[in-house]
Amino acid sequence: MKTSILVCFGAAALFACSSDNNNTDGPVSADAPAGHDGPSGADAGAAKTFTFTLTKTGEPACAGAGASATGSATVTISADGNQISAMATYSGLSGAANHAHIHFGGAAEEAAGTGKIVLDFGSSLASPINKTFTATDYQAASGAPATFAAFVAAARQGGMAYINIHTAACGGGEIGGVLQ
Repeated sequence: MKTSILVCFGAAALFACSSDNNNTDGPVSADAPAGHDGPSGADAGAAKTFTFTLTKTGEPACAGAGASATGSATVTISADGNQISAMATYSGLSGAANHAHIHFGGAAEEAAGTGKIVLDFGSSLASPINKTFTATDYQAASGAPATFAAFVAAARQGGMAYINIHTAACGGGEIGGVLQ
């Protein structure tokens, strides 16, 4: 009987302390308690999914941008941190997408066009763009984390990476959005 009660209390504590690390309702606070966001905490075994809108407003100003340019993206970091799966859709661009990337940097770097390209979607850029990235795809740019694992740890926190899609008219990026 005592063992059953302890198991029940232990299970209740476990469920009360666990978190759903698939937050799609908004940004993850950098001030979150240790163990609730990031691969080194209690949720290290949970996949992390970000779903967000791609807009013109976050990108450097581009007069040539399509009037109705928009999109959306879903990025999932695997539970073990060995893969990042990304899917982006777009419509209304000024022309064909000619580049798409995941950059290291937040909203300020996106707006200034100074985020470091660390993952490239390649040349197959018809909407929807789908790619699964691993450590072999990682480009350790100066000012970005040195390894894929370090980038994954930063990206899991939210606000530290963004996707953007470029066109000939908007070389700095026509639409983009921050993983939040």
